[in-house]
Amino acid sequence: MKKALFAMVSALMLVGFATTSCDNTPGPGTAEVKVYNKDGLAQKNILVRLFCTEPECVVEREGRTNELGVYTESFDLPVVLRVRAVRYDTTITVSGIGPNQIKKVSVDSVCGEGFIQVENDDVASETITILRCN
Repeated sequence: MKKALFAMVSALMLVGFATTSCDNTPGPGTAEVKVYNKDGLAQKNILVRLFCTEPECVVEREGRTNELGVYTESFDLPVVLRVRAVRYDTTITVSGIGPNQIKKVSVDSVCGEGFIQVENDDVASETITILRCN
């Protein structure tokens, strides 16, 4: 009786192990882009664009960094992407009185670039330092 019970438990364990270990389907890879300024402070609300530079690749994603200066995106297939991070700072000044007011808009931007290689079942991290754009 004990031998039959032991054989049954062993068989169930073997079947459970075989069914869980056979799934070799790779999971998605994650790109994690961290954006800092020249002083090393995390930058929130930065526009991050991930895109391919190869002719046959049509991947293009964009979003904004969170409060910690991080933007993440998942990809089903391995891919190498160009990373571009940009923030546009707009200043509007008004001078004059009444109907003779002059509105002056100036745009200052900071940006940074890099590359990231995303693999299945892995988190790829890239740190971008944004500086004044030329």
